[in-house]
Amino acid sequence: MIEHLSAVTQIANGNWNINVFVSDEKTARRKPFLQTENELQTGFRASFIADEPIKLKFSSIEIAIDDLLYQLQSFLLVFKRDKNRTVVHPFFGELNFEEWKKFQVKHFTHHFKQFDLL
Repeated sequence: MIEHLSAVTQIANGNWNINVFVSDEKTARRKPFLQTENELQTGFRASFIADEPIKLKFSSIEIAIDDLLYQLQSFLLVFKRDKNRTVVHPFFGELNFEEWKKFQVKHFTHHFKQFDLL
């Protein structure tokens, strides 16, 4: 799960180009959810996520955590450097920094609850 959170953060910070298009119609329907206090539904699964877990990238939890922290720092830095930056999220479409932050809170909370960390 740590690697999953890191991978999604890599999308936001530009370290992983996923080459996806989300239609304006879908973006218009989905994006307002980010402005609510609502959480991602239990059992929610984006259609682009594989059924089977992908092979682990790192050999230990500690290394995976270090990478997640690095990706989070990169996320803050790239948006600080370019305040007008937007990056396509594979479900919500084009997001700016504030929208990515709102998504990240919802996403991390969703998985933290999944593992009874919150």
